[in-house]
Amino acid sequence: MAEWMNRKSFLLVMSFILTIFLFALATDANGGLRSSSLNPQSSSNTISNVPIYVDINSDEYAVTGLPDSVALRLEGSSSLLLSTTGNGTYRVKTPNLTELGEGKHTITLEVTGLPTGVHGIVSPETVEINIEKITTKEVPVVVKADASSIGNGYQVGEGVASPATVTVKAATSIVNQVDKVVANVAIPEGTKTDYTTTAQLQALDATGKPVAVKIDPERVQVRVPISSNQKTVPLILTTIGKAPGYSYLLNSTTKQVTILGAQSSLDQITAIPVVVDVSNIKQSTTKTITLTLPSGVHSISPETIEVTITVTRNSLTATEASTTQTVTTEEPTETTKEQTTQAQ
Repeated sequence: MAEWMNRKSFLLVMSFILTIFLFALATDANGGLRSSSLNPQSSSNTISNVPIYVDINSDEYAVTGLPDSVALRLEGSSSLLLSTTGNGTYRVKTPNLTELGEGKHTITLEVTGLPTGVHGIVSPETVEINIEKITTKEVPVVVKADASSIGNGYQVGEGVASPATVTVKAATSIVNQVDKVVANVAIPEGTKTDYTTTAQLQALDATGKPVAVKIDPERVQVRVPISSNQKTVPLILTTIGKAPGYSYLLNSTTKQVTILGAQSSLDQITAIPVVVDVSNIKQSTTKTITLTLPSGVHSISPETIEVTITVTRNSLTATEASTTQTVTTEEPTETTKEQTTQAQ
């Protein structure tokens, strides 16, 4: 720190010596400043976007009508202008606005900090302003969540801000324009659970345009609840491909499932059909079945179920018994063949 201070002091001293030297060169034998017509080095320089220092008690008053910045034209010798712009010691400021008090006023902007021999001209030089008392107002925070990127089958609930209300502060006429304070939240793509973040606040008028006020605090904690469009429905077990002469009984420990999807689709679904292929199954067994998603459904839980297949062989019908007897009669046994041979 000491080294930095010494370096700064040295630069200031050298700048002062250089200024005196240049000033001496610019004076004539009588000690007066040379006119621009006689000094070929006389010049001007215009500096844009010079901020305005507002001399006012900002805890009690607010001023409207001042431009954000002004243009400052500096006139003097080239060497002095170079030194002035390099040092940046000049300032454009208002008169003491606290002394003027509330109401509309026309003020003249002043330039301070210019060295002798440099003249400053502000543009615009005069400004019409309005001085008002500072007002504060408590405003609730409205959470606006962009739900365009959340997962399919999910919906966004009403967001909650903490704190729920904030203070806006500005001139009375400005504060009266505030319709609401908004916390805009962009939910990341694919989010399926409650989302918590910190959001920047913005004051808006009734038309949705930003209002320039001081907001305290400027940021709040926001939680956006995210829930799914879901429905629990029963399973209906059916068979396909039955083998002749067998009966099948289906059973599963999973009686119902939860489906997620568009609400319009969920409203039309009352049950989930489960088709079990029992082709060539002649003994009791267990199969793992993958459930099929109905139209408009994005997910189902669980995705697979275990189905127990109990197989029962049916008793022979009269027709089946007769068919069996006929076939037996047409096929002679070995004993019958021997008896026929002996008779011959």
